[in-house]
Amino acid sequence: MITIGGERGAVSIMALAGNIIILFFSVILMSAGFPALLLILAAGAGVCYNSLFYQNGNNVKTRAAFLATLFVMLILFIPIFAITWRTGSYGLNELQISEEDFMYYYNTDISINMLHVAVFVSVFSTLGAVIDTALSVTSSVYEVWTHKNSLVEKELTSTGYQVGKEIIGTTVNTLLFAYLGGSILLFSYVQTQKYSLEIILNSRFLFQDVAIMLFGAIACLVAVPVSIKCIIWQIRHINPDKKQLNA
Repeated sequence: MITIGGERGAVSIMALAGNIIILFFSVILMSAGFPALLLILAAGAGVCYNSLFYQNGNNVKTRAAFLATLFVMLILFIPIFAITWRTGSYGLNELQISEEDFMYYYNTDISINMLHVAVFVSVFSTLGAVIDTALSVTSSVYEVWTHKNSLVEKELTSTGYQVGKEIIGTTVNTLLFAYLGGSILLFSYVQTQKYSLEIILNSRFLFQDVAIMLFGAIACLVAVPVSIKCIIWQIRHINPDKKQLNA
């Protein structure tokens, strides 16, 4: 058991290292002028593939989760881009701009499309939660089917939604507390400066973090039905008696 646990831990560390390398080269390519929107798709697919297949192997559950994650990325890409563009929530926020040390030591003219960078950050911030949600749903539905393969598509779909309902609440809470925990110092600063509620609600620094949290929650909600469809499609692909699933 110790050996198995050690091997799993080593695999997880290697997968994490692989994701860090992907993000590192993404930053390098973005700084060199490579289109950030293309990097979102390429690097996102790389992180998904590395996180799922390297840690869990090439099987029905991981293939379905991989497809579901890619579909969710594609589905939410346009809404995230449109909302970020229309709200103007990209680039340096008010607090960063007001810091004299930042403006003195760093050149803010970096010749990078900040809208594309903001979309990149938003999409990647949702990936971890979406991958976990997709794999949880596909694994649960597949395990149910392997133990009772007489279930029809409607029953498998109901099982998937039941699992999704149970994990969505904890996932959204995780995103919420991750945001709140990382923003305690920011809230303390805002409180000491006596900013009015109107200024806070219309501030860019607040919307940037809240938007990422909301995007993550919405992505997880979308991931549940998409994951169910993907795993059922995979089951159809491997099931020799396809009519049985439609019964």
